Amino acid sequence: MIQRIQSVYLLLVVVAIVAFIFVPFGSVKMEDVQQVLTIKKVVPLTIASAVVGIVALVSIFLFNNRQLQMRIVLLNSFLSIVLIGLFIYGLLAHVGLDKYSFGAGAIFPVFIFIFNLLAYSAIKSDDKLVKSMDRLR
Repeated sequence: MIQRIQSVYLLLVVVAIVAFIFVPFGSVKMEDVQQVLTIKKVVPLTIASAVVGIVALVSIFLFNNRQLQMRIVLLNSFLSIVLIGLFIYGLLAHVGLDKYSFGAGAIFPVFIFIFNLLAYSAIKSDDKLVKSMDRLR
């Protein structure tokens, strides 16, 4: 049952996390020097990203227990919001928007959140389908 659509969404969360860690999310210009920023250089964001990725990877294999999988994906959605908050806080507190220019990797946290929500809704619709089939028996 790993071929269900929610498993694809959760796998996309893992792919987006890996891309978020390795793709530069922006650059900072300080005193005529352009420095490229990646998550690998920021330890708290790397740890938070790894936790979100591991939780998504674990939840893929909980397809036998839909209720637990829904709760874990909901928790992962909350963790992805925390990841977005940490990302924005780090930018505002340490870099500042006047020196920062956005890169391709800055959009990945939003994709991570969206894929988590899509996975949650797919699991919920699967659960509703199974419950309706149980009523017919």
